[in-house]
Amino acid sequence: MIEIAKLRKTFDKLEVLKGINLTIIRGQVTVIIGPSGSGKTTLLRSMNLLEYPTEGTIQMGPTTIEFKEKSKPKLSDVLALRKQSGMVFQSNNLFPHMTALGNVMEAQVIVQKKSKEAARVRALELLQKVGLKEKANAFPHQLSGGQQQRVGIARAMATDPQLLLFDEPTSALDPELIGEVLKVIKELATEGITMVIVTHEMKFASEVADRVIFMDDGRILEDGTPDQVFNHPTNERTRLFLSHLNH
Repeated sequence: MIEIAKLRKTFDKLEVLKGINLTIIRGQVTVIIGPSGSGKTTLLRSMNLLEYPTEGTIQMGPTTIEFKEKSKPKLSDVLALRKQSGMVFQSNNLFPHMTALGNVMEAQVIVQKKSKEAARVRALELLQKVGLKEKANAFPHQLSGGQQQRVGIARAMATDPQLLLFDEPTSALDPELIGEVLKVIKELATEGITMVIVTHEMKFASEVADRVIFMDDGRILEDGTPDQVFNHPTNERTRLFLSHLNH
């Protein structure tokens, strides 16, 4: 379980997160939606400390970090929290000089100190899971955008994290490639993997999510099942956002 309490994030004088309280339950798929600039990606990046919150608390597994303005958390705590999550970015951020296999092996060897053979076996298992075992020896430039993103998913899973984070994983893809990535994420959802997904794909969100959160202006305004949020929203701002999408 992940507990987030009173989380704030400011950039200079701009307050992007305004006191977020959120509990992520193990095995749950949580999808975050909302307009651009609402704080969705900042919240996601704060969960694995790619952004340091200004204030608040994050608890993940045995690790709890309290953030205070003008002070940084201990590096040992940061690393302990990061080890418990895997991130899939908008642009896949693969190492261009490594094959698909090498990309999925890297964190296992460097972070987990696995032998190369053990890392190779696990990497091949994960590439098979995302449908790319036959592309193990291909370099990123030899793969389509959808294939690169699927390698990114395999890489995020390689260290067996408690939590998988997806930051608009299809936003940089051509429309015909989106489906192959969403298919992999749907399959992972059926396996009980804890996931938090920021997406603008509403149909996908309604199909894959156990829970949907609507954010605007740095706050959580709606939190419920897909049916509740998409079909029976209680907040006027949520209704307005969804009506624009429907049109």
